[in-house]
Amino acid sequence: MYLTAHQGSPSSDMQSAVSQDLENAMKSGEIFETFPLDNQSIFDIPISSSSKSSFTVILNRILDSHVYSIVMSLITIWALFSDDIRVSACTKSADNYFYGVSTAIFSYFSLDLILNSIAKKDYRFAFYFWLDLLSTLSVLPDIGWIWNPMLGIDSSSDDGQSKVKYTKSVNQGNQASRIVRIVRLIRLIRIVKLYKNARIAMIEEEDGTVHTETDMIPRESRVGKKLSELTMKRVIILVLILITFIPLFSLDFYITPKRSWGFGLDTIEDFFGQDGFENVRDEYIDYHKDDLRPLIYLTYTYGTDNYTWTCDTHPDDLRDTEKYVVTDTHSLAIIDLRFDTHLDSELNICKTIFVCIVLLFGAFTFTKDAEDLVVFPIESMIRKIKKIARNPLNAGMQSSENRSESSLDKAKKKFLCFNRKTVKAEYETTLLENTIIKIGALLALGFGEAGSKIIATNMEKGGDVDPVLQGSKVAAIYGFCDIRNFTDTTEELQESVMVFVNEIAYLVHTVTHQLMGAANKNIGDAFLIVWKFGEEDVIEINDPLVLNKNSKKATYLADLALLSFLKIIAKINKDPRILKYRTHSKLIKRMPNYAVKMGFGLHAGWSIEGAIGSEFKIDASYLSPHVNMSGRLEETTKIYGVPLLLSGAFFDILSSRVQEYCRHLDTIMIKGHNSPLRLYTSDADPTNITPGDGLDKNKEQTNRLRKALKGKLERGQIESWELFEDSREIYSLKEAFTVDFYENYRKGMIAYTEGSWQEAKSYFESALRIKPNDGPTMTLMSVLKENNFEAPTDWEGYRELNEK
Repeated sequence: MYLTAHQGSPSSDMQSAVSQDLENAMKSGEIFETFPLDNQSIFDIPISSSSKSSFTVILNRILDSHVYSIVMSLITIWALFSDDIRVSACTKSADNYFYGVSTAIFSYFSLDLILNSIAKKDYRFAFYFWLDLLSTLSVLPDIGWIWNPMLGIDSSSDDGQSKVKYTKSVNQGNQASRIVRIVRLIRLIRIVKLYKNARIAMIEEEDGTVHTETDMIPRESRVGKKLSELTMKRVIILVLILITFIPLFSLDFYITPKRSWGFGLDTIEDFFGQDGFENVRDEYIDYHKDDLRPLIYLTYTYGTDNYTWTCDTHPDDLRDTEKYVVTDTHSLAIIDLRFDTHLDSELNICKTIFVCIVLLFGAFTFTKDAEDLVVFPIESMIRKIKKIARNPLNAGMQSSENRSESSLDKAKKKFLCFNRKTVKAEYETTLLENTIIKIGALLALGFGEAGSKIIATNMEKGGDVDPVLQGSKVAAIYGFCDIRNFTDTTEELQESVMVFVNEIAYLVHTVTHQLMGAANKNIGDAFLIVWKFGEEDVIEINDPLVLNKNSKKATYLADLALLSFLKIIAKINKDPRILKYRTHSKLIKRMPNYAVKMGFGLHAGWSIEGAIGSEFKIDASYLSPHVNMSGRLEETTKIYGVPLLLSGAFFDILSSRVQEYCRHLDTIMIKGHNSPLRLYTSDADPTNITPGDGLDKNKEQTNRLRKALKGKLERGQIESWELFEDSREIYSLKEAFTVDFYENYRKGMIAYTEGSWQEAKSYFESALRIKPNDGPTMTLMSVLKENNFEAPTDWEGYRELNEK
């Protein structure tokens, strides 16, 4: 896909057109790797500047990568707790190390802000941009080298009261800054979640083949993304407002209460120059020096009297926030507040964790119901529609998945780490989802494999429905099967004939689908089954087909087609639902010894796959002389007295081991064809088939068996000819045909082809003595007899078929 650069801002029409092309390309996977961002607009990327565009794409991949998100989360977590850890667990001597780490974090946050602004234009000056900016600036109070000079704080200052006010304001301000950093953590957790959801899921199918599915763990839908972002913003703003403004309603925020340290110092001032002054001073020291907040320094100057008292802890060893300085006219006292600061830091850690939990819980719970009731069903619908668009034949499988468990039930199975009791509820979204799947399943049933391209094309391109598309040339095997004596059966069964036909159709469709076939036409008493080759299976789609022998499918598909029809012959003589018609009184009265019989024809060649009809009614099918040939072969089975005829083109693509299960019946010339047609059959005498259990598989079970069989064949775990050797049904069909019979028939066919008809007569008579009612042998004997067992003078090994 190529995009043309335009100078200036793009027009709305051009944006719409390019956006549509981009969306279609993204659906087809052509530019998924190039534009991985959901919100990235094509007009945000300078198309004319390939180097800049490439840099932006690479930068986006780095910023949205799993590793980057994890590293960023760890750094942010440290930034949340580092200052509290510094105060509660370390001494002042370690401050410089923490300041250094905080400086590095500030630099990293700043770089992240810049890079995101460059890579994501929808990020600039948006909600999260300002939060990230505040988060970055909130690191500054943790850097004492910068923050203390900015506030003009001097640890050697004697202005104790100002220090108290400063400490109080800083503590209150840090509450909001920490919450801003928490917001950043929540966003990073969300980025990790979105990244995981956008990753390509590698799914191992039951057949062992690994496929990539971009929609199994889908990217968020637009409505889901918008709803989640709006809810998250509101939760964040609400928490920020609460944490920021609640302290403003506390008296401690405005007034520093006077405590015993200040009252005691006032008493000392009052006793200056009076008797008992030393007792008051010593009592003040004794009372406070062993307190939880001990007095560590006292000094006063009164006239010529200078006095200083200290303890083991020097004031310079404490941080500004760990000292409470009390001053009066002539005196100064310093109190050790490490107990308070340590407790405050520990409580801050707990508060930070609590706010994280509240934010997470609020973000999840606020969006949970909306996601369960609306977003998840919509995303599930979109995912399934895309799946159906890529392969409409998946619609049936989607329908079976919906029957087992609704999307709402899946969404409600688990919340966070808690199992939740699910209650099945049919909401409108669930009803809509089920309806879409049912419509898709009906489309797949109505159009079949031949119509999958019509469905997929119309679902992907949007706009008006265009059912009549240009056909495509494909290579396939065409199997035509017909119910014998159908006119008489219909007249006798009347309304029940629909049940009769559908019971046979179920058997035919189930067996052929399991063996890689696809039902195409249901024409009353006849069915067209197609086994289609892929482009990689065929070297040349012509007459004849040239298959790619390096393709596994090309080596086994014809074998499976033959096996399908042989199994159908066995099952219509075995299934109780079909056998019951042998005892139907009306059918027996009209056709004594009635049994359901079918004729089959198999041919291989090319055809045009597409839609036939108009906007009022279409049928998805295959058109070519090769499709018609399968029908003529089925009709010709009546001449040779066999249930199944194979063309030479089909016989040639069978594996050599399966060709041994076939015999050459004749070589004929058919009107409308300029080359002889070789006819083969795979003998099937149902006399030895014993009644058994009916075929009872639903579509889901059949799909699993088909997938498992395909996997084994593709991996070489089994060979297609082994399916013939291991089948009890195939053995029973072949049991009546002995080695001696085949040997006599083979020699007779060689003599017949070479023109030695007297010799052929002898071998055919020997074959008939072994199997008196063999249709092909009797047919050829009648041909020999018509010519007095002498080959025509112009005999070339084939004859014109007399289609009376």
